[in-house]
Amino acid sequence: MVLSGKQAVTAFAVSKADLIVIDAISMNTPGDRIARQLKHDLPETPVIHLRQGSIDGPADIVLSPPFTTRKLNNAVDRLISRTKSPDGKPDQTLSHGPFILNVSRRLLTTNGQDTPLTPKLAQLVEMFFRNPGEVIDRGRLMEQVWQTNYMGDTRTLDVHIRWFRSAIETNPAKPVYLKTIRGIGYKFEIPPK
Repeated sequence: MVLSGKQAVTAFAVSKADLIVIDAISMNTPGDRIARQLKHDLPETPVIHLRQGSIDGPADIVLSPPFTTRKLNNAVDRLISRTKSPDGKPDQTLSHGPFILNVSRRLLTTNGQDTPLTPKLAQLVEMFFRNPGEVIDRGRLMEQVWQTNYMGDTRTLDVHIRWFRSAIETNPAKPVYLKTIRGIGYKFEIPPK
């Protein structure tokens, strides 16, 4: 147990942790700065943030009272199992803002909610996660995910984009994270707060 974000980064740099729980409620602070610093310095380590008020934040899971010990334990179990494969080896995960993609399990986690992905949707999401902030044109998406350069009918791409948006956007009709770049393609990015 450490008492500040700075101590946490120092402690976990020496001995790798499987998970970090920030108890901002006990520290009487929102804890957002601590969570942001930990996610920046230890991007592969899952973080649970216990805080008053909003459930938004940079951590993998944010819990706000009232919550039960069972809910906290379930969050811990979910994050630990997400970072380890059945054989005990680490899974490959990609993380951006409130989103975590477990590549090997084809599982997208948004604010603590898991969404299983089809193989093609997982490839599409992975492509965006590996190229954040980059405009990816429709032709490149069709070529890399569906192994075709045929652009006559791209309804399957449109459907997969809609599925991705429904998993990450609060209002998919007004996307914040996956923007359409008219006439070109799409851009996935986490807007600054």
